[in-house]
Amino acid sequence: MSIILYDRDFISNLYEACLQSESTPLVALGEELLKADDVSAISLWSEHAQVQGALTRVAYQQKGKQDQLAVEDQKIAMRSQESQEPINGAVTLPTRKAAYYWSTPLAGKRGDYYFNVWCSRRLREEEHDALKLLAPHVVRLADIVLSSDIFSVQRVNRELEATQFIQKQLMPQIDGLDVGFLAYRTLPVHELGGDYLDILRNPDGTLGLTVADAMGHGMPAAFVMLMARTIFRLITTVTTTPSEVLAELNNHFISQLGHVDTFVTQFYGRFDAARGRLTYANAGHNPPVHFQRKTGEATFLPGRGVALGGRPNSEYTQLEVELAQGDILVIYSDGLREARGADHSQFGLEGIAQTLLKYREYNADGICDGLIRNVMRHGEGQSDDISFIVIKR
Repeated sequence: MSIILYDRDFISNLYEACLQSESTPLVALGEELLKADDVSAISLWSEHAQVQGALTRVAYQQKGKQDQLAVEDQKIAMRSQESQEPINGAVTLPTRKAAYYWSTPLAGKRGDYYFNVWCSRRLREEEHDALKLLAPHVVRLADIVLSSDIFSVQRVNRELEATQFIQKQLMPQIDGLDVGFLAYRTLPVHELGGDYLDILRNPDGTLGLTVADAMGHGMPAAFVMLMARTIFRLITTVTTTPSEVLAELNNHFISQLGHVDTFVTQFYGRFDAARGRLTYANAGHNPPVHFQRKTGEATFLPGRGVALGGRPNSEYTQLEVELAQGDILVIYSDGLREARGADHSQFGLEGIAQTLLKYREYNADGICDGLIRNVMRHGEGQSDDISFIVIKR
């Protein structure tokens, strides 16, 4: 297809390719324009929203790998901005090949644009005229795309999907740890979760177990938890005891996120599987539930300090508990305990205890499934993030 081709069908195809693209309409626009045989690259620039006189590249497509051409493209856009008239000419690339350009400034509804077309040969006068007819359609499409809520929603959805993927990748991998006595589940109430759950293999053979919960839901809570996770991981490489880890984490949290009106509750323990001993500390988090097989009763572990971000230089009591053979421990976020039924009653300790009693013969993974099944049956719908770790001795 020659660059001079400009008719109703071509313009119709251009609009169709751009507006029917579900994810990258401006890329589709560029790809359609590059179908012309002699066109080697196209770009569209706009005035920067915050920096007066600066330009932002809205779209850029090229054939093959031509790194230097992208640099020259910006120079041409700036020249077009300066002249405020159509310009054309040629530049010599490092390969010693000539690249021919045509550029024009255009006024759009969202501001001023600069449309560049690059060609492998010198353009004829009639081709300049064809490009002058084409340029307003390109700007009109750019206005539609950049002003459309549809494309903004699509972009946000793609970013949410990417963030969800990252959150899932950050979940602990226990397949290679040979820990059949341990399992976990995490169910965010929205696309992104404000719970944080981690399992660490310590040099002394113990396992570091933590469940944390940021105030709120969605993106803000997810951001806070990402920060908390990063700090937690750094601290546990140099600090060992749970009480010291939470104290350090609290001070770092206040210094890094003190300007944010939020806080995090967190339980952290080190579990010695051989002895069945858990050494732990609690920063305002839900006390874990200990089901004792011998008595068939479930009780909360004692100890509950100040939430992270609540008070500088807080100290956290360190405690120990031993799990007998057949005992079960559940470390959880408040979405499990506070799930409410149709009568507004909480799932609570009773719901957890009844589930552990019913599934006491199952392994940790089966108990996790039982908890999810029962809490979902109890509630009319999930209203908070649910995360928990189960240990079955």
